Amino acid sequence: MNLREFATKNVQRNAKAYFAYFLSSTISAALLFSFTMLVFHPDFDVSLFPQHIKNSFYVTTVIAYLFLCFFVFYSISVFLKSRYKEFGILYIIGASKKLVQKMIRIENMLISSVAAVAGILVGLIFSKILLAASGKLLGYDALKFYFPVKAMIITFSAFVIIGIVISTFCTFIIREDKVLNLIKGTKRPRPEPKASVILSIICIVLLAVGYFLSVTSSIKTITNRIIPVTTMVVVATYLLFSQLSVFVIKLLKRNRNLYMKKTTMLWVSNLLYRVKDNTRMFFLITITSTVALSAIGSVYAYWRDKEYQINREFPQAFVFSNTYENKDEVDLKTDFIEDSLKDEGIPYTKASNEIKFVIPDGDADEVVIINETGYKKLASTLALNTIPFNENETIKHSSFSADKRKNISLNNIKLEVTKESDKGILPTIHRDVNVANYNKGVYVVKDEIYERITGVKYYFGALNVEDYKDTLNISENFYNNFENIDENNKFYNNSLKAYILESTKIAYGVLLFSVIFIGLIFFVTTGSFLYNKCYMDIIEDKTKYKQLNKIGLTFKEIKSILNIEIGVLFLLPYIVAVVHFAFAISAMKHSLGIEITVPALQVIGIMLIAQIIYFFIIRKNYLLEMKKSLI
Repeated sequence: MNLREFATKNVQRNAKAYFAYFLSSTISAALLFSFTMLVFHPDFDVSLFPQHIKNSFYVTTVIAYLFLCFFVFYSISVFLKSRYKEFGILYIIGASKKLVQKMIRIENMLISSVAAVAGILVGLIFSKILLAASGKLLGYDALKFYFPVKAMIITFSAFVIIGIVISTFCTFIIREDKVLNLIKGTKRPRPEPKASVILSIICIVLLAVGYFLSVTSSIKTITNRIIPVTTMVVVATYLLFSQLSVFVIKLLKRNRNLYMKKTTMLWVSNLLYRVKDNTRMFFLITITSTVALSAIGSVYAYWRDKEYQINREFPQAFVFSNTYENKDEVDLKTDFIEDSLKDEGIPYTKASNEIKFVIPDGDADEVVIINETGYKKLASTLALNTIPFNENETIKHSSFSADKRKNISLNNIKLEVTKESDKGILPTIHRDVNVANYNKGVYVVKDEIYERITGVKYYFGALNVEDYKDTLNISENFYNNFENIDENNKFYNNSLKAYILESTKIAYGVLLFSVIFIGLIFFVTTGSFLYNKCYMDIIEDKTKYKQLNKIGLTFKEIKSILNIEIGVLFLLPYIVAVVHFAFAISAMKHSLGIEITVPALQVIGIMLIAQIIYFFIIRKNYLLEMKKSLI
């Protein structure tokens, strides 16, 4: 028997251990192949997308591939550690370090290559459904089937490279100078896990502060809080599993009435070691699950309610604005749209006026003001009832704003904000296209007050129609005719609602497709982590529970203990991830004003169902193996 045959026999002999890794690799290969097949589809021209959309495809592919590399390395390293005794025996009977490394390399290459081929076949089988679904998601008609040779080559090459690179790194895990440790395997005595009270308190404080900053975020503060909140939650998550959970379990041990009750002693003691031993795995699964849930939940929320978002942020079908010195340019654009609407026979309403950007007294942020006359013109285009107000008062129209001031002072003129409407009358107008500007709303003041207030004057033209979706061709013609007119002007604003909706459909479709793809990669691979851990644990558990069974512990009692232990292993990281996700979406809801509760519950529900199904499958196999060992 040569080395290649010996390595092949090893894979066959350890089929159960390798099965989850092989299955996960196959599914991952199928996902990577499907994604690549879509990107290289002849009818799917990525080059026509804006640069940030194209970048999202490339970044998605890189993230997925890097995570696959990490997943393969983690899975293989865990599995190799379970074979310490086998490697120790090989060294004792004369196998060289180079020979063992070569054997590991052959095994990894064999599995990676077969998984890549199997993944490509699975991808081809479901390609028709995938192309139809992804085409709809991305705003295309059903994409036709084609034979994706380039996607096959890329997928197979990617997994072969993973096999080569990871095999090289994995050979450093098994060291010849530790033969005695290899022979002992993972059965060396371990001291009882310890927990620090101070670190446990720090964990609680970090979580409390992080969650508080999340739910109190506003549109102005969320950008500055993302990094510190994420850092606090990540650190707290590690401390939660390494310190706080161990501390809580030790408190349970001190409760003698609970601890000495029936089989509680066994599962509490076992959990103490399981949680501590699996800290890194729990941490990894929790963070990746939180990222996947947050990404899918937030993007799905936007994608699901994209028309509502567009209607809220862009009240009119067309709005053009520029500095007052460029008034003629705005009128030229407005006249073009007006003539196009007449040619199409589409009825419309029109309004034009000026606004001012003013810095309130004692404030650093500009606000937009409009006179009452202009306000009434805009209200008529939207069929809105105007709100009456007095000379020393102002009303605010804002589709969404974190600015809740009750009074405002403009050029020493104090005005009371008597009414705030959630109906926007203008889209966000930027003073500079290179500088981000939040939509703080528009303050309406009396004409006399408006003239007394100094500020930067902008001129706008607005047109509205009953169904703006019918104006997509007009919007595209506008950009074809005015493509170069704004090149050297950084103060213009062009708001064409139908064009924005179409671009948003594609943008959010691409993002949603990308995050679902990455989320599936995360879910499949983390599931494999859990399977690998269960496989390693069952070898030790068989011996332990066989001895306990001999002294009177029944299989029913063993089953109840294992239900708790496996349940914690599978569900604890997910529960923590869901809690993190709940606070993350709360921050999005309060700061960005999007309705994310229903989409979030849908995402959580789907992931929970999948996790429970996977839990029952693993639990059934685990208990079946345990029952066989007791016979």
